[in-house]
Amino acid sequence: MSFEIQPMSLDDWRACWRDAVTDPECSPWLKGVLESCIDGKNAHWIRLSVRRAVDAETGDYLVRLPSLIGRQLSDHYCARVGERVYGLCGLGVGEAKVYFAGGSSPSYDTMAHVHAVLTAAFGVHGSYAEEIGRDPIRVPIFIPGALMPEALAAETRSR
Repeated sequence: MSFEIQPMSLDDWRACWRDAVTDPECSPWLKGVLESCIDGKNAHWIRLSVRRAVDAETGDYLVRLPSLIGRQLSDHYCARVGERVYGLCGLGVGEAKVYFAGGSSPSYDTMAHVHAVLTAAFGVHGSYAEEIGRDPIRVPIFIPGALMPEALAAETRSR
C-alpha cells in the first residue's frame, strides 16, 4: 500500500459517485452525499475537498466529504477499497475514532484488510489531506460494526 496525496477534480468526484452507485452494497446515505457533491446547483454552498489520498497501484482512495447542512458535527469520509466504497464518520471533529456509516461495513472476512488499507490511507491523508500539525486521525481507531447514527438512519429511510 503506497498512498500519496493527489489533486481532486470534479471529474474525480464524479468517479467517486460512479464507484458508489456501481457497488451494490454501498449505503444509500453515501450515494446521496456523493450525488449532492456532483450536483451543480449545490456548488454555491458545498465546499468540496481538492485533495485525496490515492494508491495508484490499486485505485484505492480516501477523500474527506464536505460538511453538509443538517449533519452532526463530525468528520465524514468516502473510501474505496477494492471494489467496495465505504462512508466513514468520526465521533467528532478531529476525532481519531471512526466508524463505517450509513449501514454498511466490510464483511468479517475482509475487515482486517480494509482496516489495514484505511490505516495506510489515513496515515497520509489525515483529517484534511494537508499538513495541519498534530492530526490525531493519522492513526485511526476503528469502532467495530456498522453504526448508524439516528440522523443518518432518518436520511437513509427517506430515500
